[in-house]
Amino acid sequence: MKIVDTNIFIQYLLDGERADEAEKLLASFSDLAVTIGIINEVEFVIIRRLAKRRLGIKSLMKLKEHIRLKGIDFAYDKLEKYANMLQELEITILWDYAEPRELLEIMEKYRLTPSDAIIALTCKHYAINTILTFDQDFKRIPWLTVIP
Repeated sequence: MKIVDTNIFIQYLLDGERADEAEKLLASFSDLAVTIGIINEVEFVIIRRLAKRRLGIKSLMKLKEHIRLKGIDFAYDKLEKYANMLQELEITILWDYAEPRELLEIMEKYRLTPSDAIIALTCKHYAINTILTFDQDFKRIPWLTVIP
């Protein structure tokens, strides 16, 4: 099993400069997985970026107000595409693993953000040794092989 990091989906779904590479990676491998945290992060990034791009909304407070009053119509197409992709590619959804003390140790030892540390610990917990990511920080994790 291989974990797919947030940035692969974001590049593909939001037509980033590495969108073609992300698409090839997703098509090249089977037995892919994501965590609940990755799903949350992908959806949040999509909403934030499209709110800025399509509505000119930059602040989180204004975004929350917009969603409360008008919903997420401005981002629904990309969120639906993501949900469909997870299903079509038969991507396994895993619960995050994050014991607080171990999380802190991994953040400090490998100089990771909390979300990246949770991904690394989740991989270790499920004995997953490969991650598809454009994030070079994961190369510091000895139990992970980074693709590309």
